[in-house]
Amino acid sequence: MQYSCAVFIGRFQPFHIGHLHNIQYALKIAQKLIIVVGSAFRAPSIKNPFSYELRRKMILSDLIAVGIDISRITIVPVSDWFYDENGWKNEVTSSVYNHVRATESIAIVGHEKDVSSYYLKCFPKWYYINVNNFNGFNATDFRMKFFGKHNLDETYLVNNLALDGTREALRQYIQTPLYQDLCDEFDYIQSYQHAWQDAPYKPIFVTTDAMVLCNKHVLLIQRKLVPGRNLWAFPGGFLDQDERIVDGMLRELEEETSIDIKSYEFSQKLIAQEVFDYPERSLKGRVITHLGLFILQTDSLPKLQAQDDAKSAKWIKLTKVIEKMSDCLIDDHYQIIRFMLTKYKLTD
Repeated sequence: MQYSCAVFIGRFQPFHIGHLHNIQYALKIAQKLIIVVGSAFRAPSIKNPFSYELRRKMILSDLIAVGIDISRITIVPVSDWFYDENGWKNEVTSSVYNHVRATESIAIVGHEKDVSSYYLKCFPKWYYINVNNFNGFNATDFRMKFFGKHNLDETYLVNNLALDGTREALRQYIQTPLYQDLCDEFDYIQSYQHAWQDAPYKPIFVTTDAMVLCNKHVLLIQRKLVPGRNLWAFPGGFLDQDERIVDGMLRELEEETSIDIKSYEFSQKLIAQEVFDYPERSLKGRVITHLGLFILQTDSLPKLQAQDDAKSAKWIKLTKVIEKMSDCLIDDHYQIIRFMLTKYKLTD
């Protein structure tokens, strides 16, 4: 059957010949192809190291290099919606329908490798076409070598010498400070997971975070250490065995920001608590966090002083965080802020 349009969803971290195999197949069965780039606006990590713009350039350059007519290709970015599955589906659907009529025949193509491929069945109005995995290639293995062994495995990559092609772009990327930071992050994560490998059960870690709002600002700390060096985050950390969750929130808040409000006064500003448990929210492993929402009513923003593993502590305007900092916050903290602002109607 010939379709009007095919849809191919992936993170392309980075683009490799396995992806190219799927694209070539999609173009055989459809007149045009929409490539949906997921996790488009995340902060860099060893799982999502490359920006959307870099990935877009890699894909287009490599497709041109192998002779594909890119007038048949449309590339669209899609955000992560960890705590709003329908939000993600709606964004994908609307992004596709911006380029094709809903009455046209649409096929979604991809390889169902594991539970992470569930999204292939999320669009019942589109025909699902399973594509075999090409030579067992997957980007996770590539990144393990890239960050863990400092090895650029060119067998994964399209033979393209253009500077904006994947191979040459990655050679340039290796020369950047960000690459070294992510190599350090990789080593830290591997060491951390190794320390727990002999546990009788896979560990589940419990952390606390404090989302503090004051005069349309949110309190964030900039991390000093890996993972997430230089990224922004809520004040927070692991819960001690002998403390209640709210006490863990207040302790971490004091330790990292030295906020100029006494703990007993601060505890009275706790408006709500939420649990955030997206299974892959942290690269360390299974980490479930309890977040406290604190709202302060003061004439001026309380003074802060970065301490502990915080490089800096700042009050940042909520509008700036939402509009400009999706790629600056660690793990799922941006998604949490967006969720909390919507649920508690805090955007007015």
